[in-house]
Amino acid sequence: MKMLVVSDSHMYNDILENITNKWKNKVDLLVHCGDSSLLPNDPLLKDYDIVVHGNHDEEVFPHYVVYKDIFVTHGNDYHVYTGYDELIKACKENHCTICFHGHTHVPTIQIHEGITFVNPGSAMINRGSYGYGTYAIVETEPFNVIYYDNLDHHICNQEVLEEGMVLLDEFKKIVKNMK
Repeated sequence: MKMLVVSDSHMYNDILENITNKWKNKVDLLVHCGDSSLLPNDPLLKDYDIVVHGNHDEEVFPHYVVYKDIFVTHGNDYHVYTGYDELIKACKENHCTICFHGHTHVPTIQIHEGITFVNPGSAMINRGSYGYGTYAIVETEPFNVIYYDNLDHHICNQEVLEEGMVLLDEFKKIVKNMK
């Protein structure tokens, strides 16, 4: 299965439309991990098979969706800035081995306790020095994740993933010091 995974478009509708139109006929499933800041009946979401609630969305979307062995959520309900402990528990309770989430605006792929966590980053713009947003194309057989920039659609795995891990470690330190 081949999937488009986006998150955190925050009403950057031209960007979301551009990404959607590029991939909607090339993938099996379209997933939005929240913070579209749109309503369910918005034409920009009509092609999406799964849309979940983000912290900037109305309470009309589900907070998570389980699709086969994939757990889809925004991430804020599971405190992803501090780590994956809460998401690991939710994934295990729902027998999921893959988790798509957003919220941090940091594209990452990590494996914890046998669960693969994929954050496509923000379709709007990511935190980081490279100055553009991202989205992901995920294939399950064999499992593969490719990150693309939000405008030119060039592959950007290496530049965004290395910096992403550094940023997430910094977030964890900041949050830990706030407690």
